[in-house]
Amino acid sequence: MIDPQIRVGIAGLGKMGLVHAGILNGLRGSRVVAAADPSKWARSALGELTGSVEMFTDAEDMIRSAELDAVVIATPVDQHVPMCMACVDKRLPFFVEKPLTTDAGQAEGLVQQLRERRMAHMVGYMTRYVDSFVKGRELVRSGCLGPIQRVTATIYVSQLFRRGKGWRYDKTLSGGGVLLSQGSHLLDLLTWYLGPVARVNGRVQSVYSQEVEDFAHIFLEFSSGVTGWVDSSWSVRFRRMVEITIELQGVDGNLIVTDDTVRLYLERGFGELSPGWNVWNAVDLYRPVEIDIGGPQYTREDAAFLDAVRMERPGDIDMDQAIHVQRIVDAVYTSSAANGAPEEVSA
Repeated sequence: MIDPQIRVGIAGLGKMGLVHAGILNGLRGSRVVAAADPSKWARSALGELTGSVEMFTDAEDMIRSAELDAVVIATPVDQHVPMCMACVDKRLPFFVEKPLTTDAGQAEGLVQQLRERRMAHMVGYMTRYVDSFVKGRELVRSGCLGPIQRVTATIYVSQLFRRGKGWRYDKTLSGGGVLLSQGSHLLDLLTWYLGPVARVNGRVQSVYSQEVEDFAHIFLEFSSGVTGWVDSSWSVRFRRMVEITIELQGVDGNLIVTDDTVRLYLERGFGELSPGWNVWNAVDLYRPVEIDIGGPQYTREDAAFLDAVRMERPGDIDMDQAIHVQRIVDAVYTSSAANGAPEEVSA
């Protein structure tokens, strides 16, 4: 078993690296002891906040030489797999931010090694820890909707209305645009609710960006036979924050899940659920956390990773689940390049 006081290194001190650093330094049973970023400003900003963190300019150097029990990888996407492999080589538990990689092929060797070693690791699809989406999955899995007939889902935000700057808009560094960066959260939720996706038809569109997509429109067919429609964009007006909506229709009712509410309509009662509308809001669903930086879902995510480290096992969202999301995204890009032709999602 790992020592109860888990020593964590942070690779990458952008927004998400700093969020994880703050949470892991605040949770009982963990502390940040090392951090790496090529930016002197980022290193000094964290140093002023903590004062006792060993600083590195190179993350792989930190992984090799710092005394760590776990690593959080929050670098640009093209660096994720090399950082993960460095951790695997040391049998060092790691958490890697989503998306896993720029394309699934880059991560195949990593996935195989983790299947063989079964070491502690986790991928950061944090929307699984949002109260409303947890409740939504509970309802779907309860069977109250009966056989699912269709699903529609959207993820929108007002982020980009001119050419973007930074690594997220550079396809070599990011792997893709809104579909990979934000739409992957929605695809992860849908596979969590309904199981694996077998094939897709997709179209992506660049309006403001030159190298990556600003809109993605996808028809999904799940292995179960359920079909659905997914739409994503970071160039939609009047969405100050990222907004996710999932709507499922079943033989016995409808379920509408957003970031803040869950609305369930049933043709007839099901256990303690009433016929007609059953509604839960954010206050009804709220579960307190020990520390809140950026939203309780991030705290729950980091706590789940720490549990995986202590138990020396893969976390809630392991590499097999993350690579499936990546393969769905890759299939959409392939389909779009073929004018929306059907594309199988590789197993």
